[in-house]
Amino acid sequence: MRLIILSLYLFLSWNPEGKGQSSPSLFETLYGLEEVSITLTYPFDSLYRTNREEIDAIISIESKEGMLMHNEKITLNLRGKFRRMKCTMPPLLLNFKKSTLRNLNLDNIDEVKLVTHCLETPEGEENLQEELMCYRVYESLTPCAYRTIWLSVTYQDLLQQGKQIKSAGFLLEPDKDITKRLGFIERKLFNPAEDSIHFESYSNTVAFNFLIGNRDWSIIMSRNAKLFFDSISSHYVVIPYDFDYSNVVSATYRRETRPDNMTHPLERMYQGEYFKNRSGEILKKFQESEDIILNRVATAPNPMNESERKKIAKYFETWFSQIKKTEAKDLPYGYLMNYKGGL
Repeated sequence: MRLIILSLYLFLSWNPEGKGQSSPSLFETLYGLEEVSITLTYPFDSLYRTNREEIDAIISIESKEGMLMHNEKITLNLRGKFRRMKCTMPPLLLNFKKSTLRNLNLDNIDEVKLVTHCLETPEGEENLQEELMCYRVYESLTPCAYRTIWLSVTYQDLLQQGKQIKSAGFLLEPDKDITKRLGFIERKLFNPAEDSIHFESYSNTVAFNFLIGNRDWSIIMSRNAKLFFDSISSHYVVIPYDFDYSNVVSATYRRETRPDNMTHPLERMYQGEYFKNRSGEILKKFQESEDIILNRVATAPNPMNESERKKIAKYFETWFSQIKKTEAKDLPYGYLMNYKGGL
């Protein structure tokens, strides 16, 4: 009955006669639901067959509102070269059948990324919560951001009845959903010209990565920063992602070489590739978002406990305090922000 009710909701919410309207995507639909949970059934040992690109699986999706999918066939793809080597549960790409989506009156955006717990330890879920917080803080600053859906995940072994793993994870908004939502065109290119970069989105990206202590990104190298072409401004909008290497997350598998002048693992270095003559201006402008950011840390939907939220808030407060008392001319790329506390 709950499956029928939710299916009816999806049918009624789709207006095929509406001009300029289209069916909602699977991600858009789940984004508006509460307490989303999924069950994935597949042969557990298939995750470790590195020569196999696709894994046949069965998925069920349920929410507080009812069952959306029940035992539908999908394929899984392993994501992330480094996490794939280091994680017992690597991130996955869920590839849905277009016929399944069509039967639910959904858009045919059929690939959705699932960020998993990586390690089967309490720290694995803590890292998930911390990375989710990074995404949700950034989303509070600008619509040009990846949206996320926190969910409960049950992994069931197809070959061994009763063997299962219960954990958490979150879905990352597909690029096609972003282009649909914002009217952009995704473009993959290396070393774009400075005058082609959208200044505000670039500024948010570099300042936010500095705030969370993340140096694992590059627009020039097309690493952990996507470019979307905005035909109205004729510029490339920058949207950052993958924050697991940030100091806020400090994933146990993180391996990076620190500059010689960084003596503490939680110190932050201001990294940038464009608009060097405006580096200080960028941080001074971003400083105006302090209240929004700290409020988001305190209130963002996230199972993270209060003490962890306070640690992150304190880490951010030290950043804002330092930026406030430093003149813009003294904030070039390469600026090192010392830190002696914990996180």
